Amino acid sequence: MMRRTLAGLVWRLGGLTLLCTPAGAGQSVTAAWRAALAPETWYAEPQAGTLLVATRELRDPLFSHAVILLLGHGVAGSQGLIVNQRSRWQLSDLLTDLDDGVDEHPVFFGGPLGVHRVFLLLHAADSVPGTQQVGDEDMWFSESRAVLDKLLSGPAHTEDLRFYVGYASWTTGQLAMEIARGSWLLVRGDTGIVFDPAGGDLWERLIDALQPDGILVSRELPQPVR
Repeated sequence: MMRRTLAGLVWRLGGLTLLCTPAGAGQSVTAAWRAALAPETWYAEPQAGTLLVATRELRDPLFSHAVILLLGHGVAGSQGLIVNQRSRWQLSDLLTDLDDGVDEHPVFFGGPLGVHRVFLLLHAADSVPGTQQVGDEDMWFSESRAVLDKLLSGPAHTEDLRFYVGYASWTTGQLAMEIARGSWLLVRGDTGIVFDPAGGDLWERLIDALQPDGILVSRELPQPVR
């Protein structure tokens, strides 16, 4: 019941995820996005691979305008990475012992916890030892230095990797309460946009489609009579 009391509509969508590199505002939603944004249900249960899109009403300074990829969600709580806040750092700024010749990789601010640690997302068809799959997509997560070194020394290209410093976390029941309060909209992730090298202004594009400006009712409406 509590997930049906949102101020806005909570959609579960297919074929959508994050554009990591910020770009100019005012980008329009493409035809492919419009097709993906067709609502399937009034609410959805978060799970690994789900994107949390901050609603316009969320004023928390850490999470306002954030898009978060959930890495895990269960009875013990939830964990995720903010995926649309690129920092001014390169990976070599944080890990000064990298081998010479390693290409520069941008680093994103993943959240306020564990800011002394680097986490990575990998786009690959098959798993890599030491990684865990995120949802049912070809996306893999790791916090292992051995995995990082192996990937940087292998054939993986810059567009196949994303690095984050810090992460976000919720205690048992906390995320459910925030969703019920109307702080987050739910979208299912898609690696094709997660690792899109062109990037884009993700939050603005998502929120304009999911929570457009207009005159919204302030209460839940009954089901229409057929």
